[in-house]
Amino acid sequence: MKNKHAFGLLQATNAASGVSNGVVMITVPWIVLELTGSAAKAGLLAALSSLPGIVVSPVVGGLIDRFGRRAISMFSDVMSMVSVLMFLLVNAIGELTYTWILVIAVLGACFDPAGYTARKALIPNAATASGVDIDSANGRHEGVFAIGWMVGPAVGSACIRWSGPMLAFAVTAVTFACAAIAVSLMRVDDEHGKKVAHHEDGHEPFFLSLREGFHALTRDKPLFTLAIGFMFLSGLYMPIDTVIFPTYFESIDNPTGLGALFAALAAGMVIGAFAYGRLAAKFSTSTLLRLVMIVSTLSLIPLVILPPTWLFVVLGFFAGLSWGPFNPLWNSIVQKRVAPEMQGRVYGLQMSLLYAAPPLGQLIVGACVDAYGLQPTFVGVMVLFGSFGLTFATTPILRKL
Repeated sequence: MKNKHAFGLLQATNAASGVSNGVVMITVPWIVLELTGSAAKAGLLAALSSLPGIVVSPVVGGLIDRFGRRAISMFSDVMSMVSVLMFLLVNAIGELTYTWILVIAVLGACFDPAGYTARKALIPNAATASGVDIDSANGRHEGVFAIGWMVGPAVGSACIRWSGPMLAFAVTAVTFACAAIAVSLMRVDDEHGKKVAHHEDGHEPFFLSLREGFHALTRDKPLFTLAIGFMFLSGLYMPIDTVIFPTYFESIDNPTGLGALFAALAAGMVIGAFAYGRLAAKFSTSTLLRLVMIVSTLSLIPLVILPPTWLFVVLGFFAGLSWGPFNPLWNSIVQKRVAPEMQGRVYGLQMSLLYAAPPLGQLIVGACVDAYGLQPTFVGVMVLFGSFGLTFATTPILRKL
């Protein structure tokens, strides 16, 4: 099915979702720190918000392969919009307490994995419909999402500065609505998953289909190793983004600096992601993975000295630039090694692994910041991140990718 606008509409959805999540990423920790002044509570919030993804993501993968990628993407964006509107509703009719923030944030986190996974699964459909090369499509997709992440924190910090967190939540609700509308307008062939997931005499047992997805991932040892390694890297890195950076910038009352840092990280990722097509033509998969791990680690290490904001921004840009090719690279690996009718389930399982480690890391880091101070905790996290990242980058089995 040819539709020259399909890929553009997917990217409109992608950008709107990226902006929405970028705003939420800066706004929710900020409001918790303003309300409680506790890095441990900010860490608890981040950890609890990650937990739904562990359980939801594999189920989402099965739903994508059963009911279609567009349907799940639209449902996710609509429900994410509803969860954000709950912040405004509770604040309007009562007091937005820490407990309410926890409840709403965890509810919203139940739907984010669905949209992210469904959009990834839609890349081949939209690229084929619009006549876009698949490697180029993967790079553009992740680059556009990174643009959303770049714009989102800047929008969130501006809203906080101008009017407060409630304006940021209102803007987020609007952008989630735009994302749902854009994907509803797509016209792509999204039938193969539904045909495979349903037998002529009824329905394949749903959890049997999930088990088949698990087997597809675990049988591919290099792909499974990549997923496990990234799980541990996320467990070490996400507490930096969600606990250490917000705590530091809130302590110096500089939301603009925090927004600039996240914007710089995203700006680097935009350039790195868009460069993926050319990099993939020049480097092998294993070589490109090693470059991503090594350069991103070296870019992050100097941040432990808590430098001036401008240096945070510069180093954040280079960290994002070096990490930018990773997501399109991962997409391409799955598309080349996994059958199309299984990709939703494999993406979902990978997302589950991605969500598995950060909650523990966020709890530990938040508690350590309160107990030992921000900078000593940051140093400890970066020692672990650097050691694991450089070891993982040289793992022999990844050469088989």
